[in-house]
Amino acid sequence: MRPAAIAFAAVGFLASAVAAGVVANYAVTKLEQNTKRQTSMALVASGQSWASVDTDGMRVILTGTAPEEKKRLQAYDAVAAIVSTRRIVNKTDVAESVPVKAPDFALEILRNGGDISLIGITPDMGEQDPLRDTIRDISGATLIDMQEPTDWPAPDGWHEAVAFGAKIMRDMEQAKVSVQPAKVHLSAVVNSAEAKIALMLKLLEMRPEGIDFTMDITAPRPILAPYRLHFTLKGGAADLECDALTVEGGRKILNAARAYGVAKDTRCRIGLGAPTDDWADVAIHAMEAVNAMQGGELVMQDSAITLVSPLEFDPDSFATIADTLQDSLPQAYVLHRVLSKKPSPVETNVRPWFTAKRPAEGPVVLRGVSVDDLSRQTIEAYSEARFGMDKVDDKTEIASFAPHGWTLRQLVALDVLDMLDKGEVSVREDTVKVRGEGAVADLAEAIKIRLEKGFGADARFDINVVQLKPVPVEPQFPDPKTCETRISELLQKNRIVFAPASAIIEPESRETIGKIAEILHECRNVWFEIGGYTDSQGREEMNRNLSQTRADAVLDALLARNLLLGDLTAVGYGEANPIGDNDTEEGRLLNRRIEFRLREGKPSEAEPAPTITVPEDQPETPLRRPADLKILAPAGASEDTNG
Repeated sequence: MRPAAIAFAAVGFLASAVAAGVVANYAVTKLEQNTKRQTSMALVASGQSWASVDTDGMRVILTGTAPEEKKRLQAYDAVAAIVSTRRIVNKTDVAESVPVKAPDFALEILRNGGDISLIGITPDMGEQDPLRDTIRDISGATLIDMQEPTDWPAPDGWHEAVAFGAKIMRDMEQAKVSVQPAKVHLSAVVNSAEAKIALMLKLLEMRPEGIDFTMDITAPRPILAPYRLHFTLKGGAADLECDALTVEGGRKILNAARAYGVAKDTRCRIGLGAPTDDWADVAIHAMEAVNAMQGGELVMQDSAITLVSPLEFDPDSFATIADTLQDSLPQAYVLHRVLSKKPSPVETNVRPWFTAKRPAEGPVVLRGVSVDDLSRQTIEAYSEARFGMDKVDDKTEIASFAPHGWTLRQLVALDVLDMLDKGEVSVREDTVKVRGEGAVADLAEAIKIRLEKGFGADARFDINVVQLKPVPVEPQFPDPKTCETRISELLQKNRIVFAPASAIIEPESRETIGKIAEILHECRNVWFEIGGYTDSQGREEMNRNLSQTRADAVLDALLARNLLLGDLTAVGYGEANPIGDNDTEEGRLLNRRIEFRLREGKPSEAEPAPTITVPEDQPETPLRRPADLKILAPAGASEDTNG
């Protein structure tokens, strides 16, 4: 072969090789670009924007730090849907995870008689549940369980604290027990200070070792009737018997009286029953009047105040002092003025006697003798406190020879007369005679007990009374329409506000919920519907479900107040019955509301509730409504309603 031909063939072969290399390189580059674009789009579409891809020939290199292992696998699967897994080089890793903290476990146990409520976030108790066992042992107990159980194991001290709380609940008719791990707090009200001390000692003996136990136990103040204060000042010596609403009020009275010479060990009885809250201030002003006279006597019995001057006191000075006291008194008080003079005793051959007669109609008539003018005023004031102002006709006279304790005998006679609907009580030096009729239970025995306490068991009693059947007193409830109006006015001033797109009631609405519960407690013999409404934004079905969960949340909050309520039902109306324009923000705000509506009949007579579906994209939440509370269909579902 000639050299020229050989050279030409070599040049052609080299040119073909170069062209083939160029084409192959272009094809690989194009493949890498297409693969990178497609896999990157797949990652974005699957929500894994944290990951990135690079290509090296046929290899696809996946890099990035995933927030969790699940996201890392999702990124790998997205790329594997585009290219073969044999071509994927997975260089991703996972961010270091932060340990999830267990919630702060707490449980509130509320008991009111047979009604028991459980509220709180609780751990997994396993097979140990002392609360359930205790509740089953309480006869007639009903349970409202609003716990939010979790899968977290119980922390140290939780089982012991719950078991101790269950024992407290079992022994207490009314109480709130707050449980935390190794901690228990009791809030309760008992009948007396003695009962409070006894309960505290008992609970301290029951407390398990290692449990931090605190108590807030209160005893109500007793009701004192009649409410009295008796202050005397004579010859520089002072004496005081007093009642007061509070410890602070009693201290004010005593500090003022000690300045006039009352003994330091004198104490005031603390209790309810004062005609006004400023009883202590009124008493101080009245004692100042006695001190201004440098003697005399003061008797305060409920709203009646008797100011007695010293013997033969100047009438003009007494009028000035009494007028000053009168001007300082609140409107509720009535001032009686007694200008003391030397008594004109009745004939000494008349033995002391006293009768109090209560007719079926007309005033109570008092006859007989009193020891002195002060005693007479005391008897009259006591009678008015028992039988009413202007319903006593006092015809008694002053006698200087009445035996010791005669005024006390007269007071006991008035106590007995108060047990009679009509009748008469006669008191002599050695006998007491009672005639009449009354509806007090075991009337004759009750009269005998009172007489023995006042006169002594050795005194002679002649009791002849007729037992009447007590007239039953029907409980009085306000008009249901009035309650509905009160709730509506309250909600107009203070709306119930929820967190955005949820059924969580905001803290500022708790006071409103409490006021509504108090109104419903007064109207607990009727049926109210709690209606939830939304604006028109969003899907109709989702709005309906949101309004239902919000109405349920209000119902649960009312039940948690532990008050006696009537029949309550929760209904979600969604975007139905708007009261504002849904095209404006102001109108939508008006439409997002909770309403209370008075319903007729009983919940059991209402239509069955429709099934309410939960959208797939809405997370599941624990059922907070008691399972035995019925959700009713919106009233008049087939007709226009006003909610």
